[in-house]
Amino acid sequence: MLELRDLDEIATVGGIAEALKEQAEISIDESMIRLRKGREAGTQTASIKLGVPEADQIRSGIATIGELKMAPMTNPPVTGIFQPRPVRVSQLPHYQNRQHNKSNFNQALGTVKLVWHAICDTFYDFASMSKIHGMYYLQRQVTIGFARLLWIAIIVGFFVFGTVLIYLLWQKFIDSPTRMTIASEMKIVQVPFPGITLCHPQSVVDYKAERFVEKIKLPLGATKDSVLKTLPSLGYFTEHQWTFPRQQDLRMIDQVLLLNNYTIEQAIDELGMICEDFILVCYWAGKKFPCFAKHAFLGWIGSTSHYGACCSFNYHPNMRGSKEPFVVNTYGMHGGLSVIGTGYPQASDGKSGALYSEGFMLMIHHPHDFAVEASPLTLIRLHKETFVNVLPTDSRCSEQVLALPQNQRDCIVGSDFNPPIANYRQPACTLQCLRNEVHRKCGCHPFHLPKPTDSRPGQGVRNCTVYDSMCFVENYYMFKRLKCNCLPSCSDVTYKTASIVSEFSAYNFSINPFYKETNLSDFEFIFHIFMSNQVVAANRRIVVVSWISLLSNLGGAFSLCLGISVLSLFEVLFFTAFRLRKIYSKLKYRQEQQIKLVAPFARLQKF
Repeated sequence: MLELRDLDEIATVGGIAEALKEQAEISIDESMIRLRKGREAGTQTASIKLGVPEADQIRSGIATIGELKMAPMTNPPVTGIFQPRPVRVSQLPHYQNRQHNKSNFNQALGTVKLVWHAICDTFYDFASMSKIHGMYYLQRQVTIGFARLLWIAIIVGFFVFGTVLIYLLWQKFIDSPTRMTIASEMKIVQVPFPGITLCHPQSVVDYKAERFVEKIKLPLGATKDSVLKTLPSLGYFTEHQWTFPRQQDLRMIDQVLLLNNYTIEQAIDELGMICEDFILVCYWAGKKFPCFAKHAFLGWIGSTSHYGACCSFNYHPNMRGSKEPFVVNTYGMHGGLSVIGTGYPQASDGKSGALYSEGFMLMIHHPHDFAVEASPLTLIRLHKETFVNVLPTDSRCSEQVLALPQNQRDCIVGSDFNPPIANYRQPACTLQCLRNEVHRKCGCHPFHLPKPTDSRPGQGVRNCTVYDSMCFVENYYMFKRLKCNCLPSCSDVTYKTASIVSEFSAYNFSINPFYKETNLSDFEFIFHIFMSNQVVAANRRIVVVSWISLLSNLGGAFSLCLGISVLSLFEVLFFTAFRLRKIYSKLKYRQEQQIKLVAPFARLQKF
């Protein structure tokens, strides 16, 4: 019989048994331990029923609190009767050294076990109090075995399902928080009349080339026939050529231009079609006006495009400030622009061109935009009357959309730039991107692209020579595949077209003075550009997924899967931040009290 004296009054039978197991590596059944009040106030005495080998093991492994007495069991124990036989046992002086020499691994392992027990106890407390669906079945002794595993799988599965739903909702909020809706229609006076660019498909025409070679100086070794044959090489900057250039031809044309003090622009004007060559008669809303008058809006001017030299109407790329573009208050077939033109005598020479067919290429675009390949295109055929119906669309954003970051609203306003700009245009951004790539790749500026408006004299890139067109031919498809990070404007007007081509016979029947201007010979053409309705479509981009709708969707997803609300999330935070710490401190205190059962006192008694 082993007797432990002067124990704390809070010591329990289970704590004594666990302490002996940890310190002396002896497993003792709790029924073999009896506690009674000690001799001194606030103390207890424990009597442990065990044999001599176990007592010797305890003697060699631990020191006791108070006094240890051991007596050999000469008489067999009587069931249910506690018979202590006190025996004087010397205290073990080396116990303190054993305690100080514990390995760090055992200490860390003990801390991990303590934390794990604290987490488990916190989870069971949460399961007993939480209103989350299914947590009731994870409490202690509510379910066991397969039923418990089944409920764990169900809860985890629905938690994963809810997480996936939340991820999809968040991605929708980030990627597409807005959508375009059809708003009320607008009047045509609220949108500008489009810009019009008309291009001849051939960069060099025969009769002009023949006159050109007659008046120029020829370089050494060149003949009129060889120069005349190589003049179409000027079109390699654009899409007007179908054959691969020869370097000696390009160098010859450069020598011709240099010898005669010509720039490429001047040579194109001499050899190609200019506005005065093919535009004859102009009418606006049934009234005739001079086609090339220096009017603020009504008048044709020379321009360029990816087809080369062109003519444009209502084209104002450098408009700044608050000046409004040209608007109209008339609509219908004869409420817009009507033009009579001619293809004589340059039709069908076929030496250079984007088309083998006869006719002109008509592009519709915003008045402030350079005519790019994305502009709606209509082929104007000779000896035909073409009606081009313009369908504008006004697109704007709500105030909520403008308040979103740029990557979420998918459009740009002038204030997004530093410094801010007045009028951002997506085609202008695309043009700048292409221009920068051409400058980087070829090291020069081609004649058919407009120069930057902010360039200063003496700065920038040199003008391209004819030989530099080899770079355009070699990198043609690379320029076509160029990807530019140019988002659309948040406030913009775009145009679509619908065209009808008919045989010309109105001059025999119509009383309109416009048709009295011509009999429409085989080389002439007529086209009308107009708006067919007094209202235009108006689109508005609005917010679809706001923060309020996002929170509502998140709450609905978790409520659908697990019945979780905002209060449930606060419960999880409370148990994680406060309850877990409290349970950990409680378990740590209990462990320290158990260690005291076998820790030596400052005063040791010997018997």
